[in-house]
Amino acid sequence: MKTPSECAGFNSVPAEADEAELRNFFRTFAIASVLLVIAIVPFVVAVVRSTSSQAETTEAETAPAATMLSWVPKDDAETKTFLIENYALTLSTHVHSNGERAAFLRVRAPTGESTSIHGQVGYPIPSAGFGVGKLDGKSGTQQVIVTSYTGGLHCCTKITVLELIEGKWRKLQLGMWDGDPLHEFPSDVDGDATADFVLKDDRFDYAFAPYTERHKPPRIFNIEDARVVEVGHFARYDAVYEADMNRSQAGCLKHKNAACAAFVANASRLGRREWAWDIMLAHYLRSTDWDFPTKCRVARVNDLCPPGQADQFREFPDALAWFLTDTGYTKP
Repeated sequence: MKTPSECAGFNSVPAEADEAELRNFFRTFAIASVLLVIAIVPFVVAVVRSTSSQAETTEAETAPAATMLSWVPKDDAETKTFLIENYALTLSTHVHSNGERAAFLRVRAPTGESTSIHGQVGYPIPSAGFGVGKLDGKSGTQQVIVTSYTGGLHCCTKITVLELIEGKWRKLQLGMWDGDPLHEFPSDVDGDATADFVLKDDRFDYAFAPYTERHKPPRIFNIEDARVVEVGHFARYDAVYEADMNRSQAGCLKHKNAACAAFVANASRLGRREWAWDIMLAHYLRSTDWDFPTKCRVARVNDLCPPGQADQFREFPDALAWFLTDTGYTKP
């Protein structure tokens, strides 16, 4: 008679055989699991990247090139990406080490290189201005303008240009400028196919009159071979100075000293200093208690004149003659 085990078709085997069979089973299962993971990892990564890319594309806003744009966040959590000429500009809020909030901009070039820049602190709203376009005529890439406002009385906007050179980003500083100096993206004003930064000469602020009476001649800059170059002395910009000269002359005829200073400065750029000087002498305001610029007889130290070395001008023509030489409008 067969036992129940024999009727069921089971054969008695040694315990060692059972353990060996189990080890082989788990070994086979482990190898299969590893192979399966290896097979699906690239697929999962591709799906994640695709989803991320789709999210970035969905959230990004396409914006025009050669246009100054602005970003003001609703709150510190807001992040926004702009796509301009295949450049991705992502703006967010950064908290500085001193606790102040500032704008934070990350730029990614079409070729993948990234850089970032912090805005200025000092203004309660961490806003920024920006634009992408051709600024350096000798570069094969576009450049990025970033402007950031500090706040304060009659102050100040910092202008930075980001340029990609041989696969590396460089930051070109145009300095700090009064108010909002770049209402529009720089354009070619002289016809040489290079964009021109036409700014105002802030050195004239407070020099000859209160800020409310300010007149400031232009200062013009180009980006050349990844360098900031002042180019206003070239004759190709005469039309810019001619227009400003006519505006400031009108103010000078009304006995406004700040306008007279800008008038003579513009005329000097055009080689017409003597003509303008005679007009200034006939119309400048003689009775004024304004403190004119101070001449330092020796080299300044940390932008300060050493004690006992300063000469205070008392008459407007004397102060203007020295000032225009010191700022490069006329030769000594």
